[in-house]
Amino acid sequence: MESNASQWRMPMNRRHVLTIFWGLAIGAPHPAQTQEVRREEVREGGLVGRFYAAAGASRRTGLLMLTGSGGGYPEESAARDLARSGYPVFALAYFRDREGHPSELEQKELRNVPLEYLFKALDWLEARPEVRADRVVVMGESRGAELALMIGSFRPDVAGVIAYSPQELRWAAVGGGGPAWTLNGVPLPYAEGVYNRATPMSQFTDILDGPADVRNAAAIDVERMHGPVLLISSRADALSPSARMANDIEARLRAHGFSYGVANVQYEDASHLLMGFGPGPTEFRVNDRFTIHFGGTAEGTERARNSGWARVKEFLGRL
Repeated sequence: MESNASQWRMPMNRRHVLTIFWGLAIGAPHPAQTQEVRREEVREGGLVGRFYAAAGASRRTGLLMLTGSGGGYPEESAARDLARSGYPVFALAYFRDREGHPSELEQKELRNVPLEYLFKALDWLEARPEVRADRVVVMGESRGAELALMIGSFRPDVAGVIAYSPQELRWAAVGGGGPAWTLNGVPLPYAEGVYNRATPMSQFTDILDGPADVRNAAAIDVERMHGPVLLISSRADALSPSARMANDIEARLRAHGFSYGVANVQYEDASHLLMGFGPGPTEFRVNDRFTIHFGGTAEGTERARNSGWARVKEFLGRL
């Protein structure tokens, strides 16, 4: 069941294998659509990604699409579906996946990722003739949502942010022991919990319930964004307290008088991995003795993914 913590308003003007799968998403074929979509491999100025656009697209709302801590490319079926719907997509790889792909990408892990790389990708997308430069949205899941919210807070030209399983803080690098993000060569402040297999959520809640100065130092300045925000999460998320953090993000925006609009959509029986449509995973079996649980049921996850995907297109259509 979908719950709206807030209604949409039009804008006025970690250490463990656990974290590796924050960004994993599995899609299923979408009902047939007729528009032909072309995929362009991007290898330009150090950027590595895939650009999707429907034939004849011109000056449309575009998306910069980001995976989570699984690395590699975002889900192709999701990118193609958005392109078929009239929204060109730059599916960016910003660090390699577990198999080392894409190998052309210099960044090997989610550690000390320079935000300048993401800014360059945004500039590249805004310059495309298929895209309207003042209508570019950044979309990501989990650590990718963390990144999307950061990009929106630093770049006033971002027209909107879609954050699946959002994170309100900058967390440590995957595997812990250092920063995930840098700007101008300087590590951005971050929070780091201690992973406990028996209580995996505690690595987040210990920080969220802990000293305010730690939270404040690592908090993303979401109120600096210059466009509407769509937050999508599950209250059954077993990987991170994303629904709680979505509520905190909404509260922070409202406390700062954020005028662009925020929609906080939450589901009751779904996985952490919601970006895209169709079936999605609720667990991952690492070995005979260890399984990572993402939360929810298979049925609830598929319903949430399909419902959330419809909300994404509604959000894009209203920009």
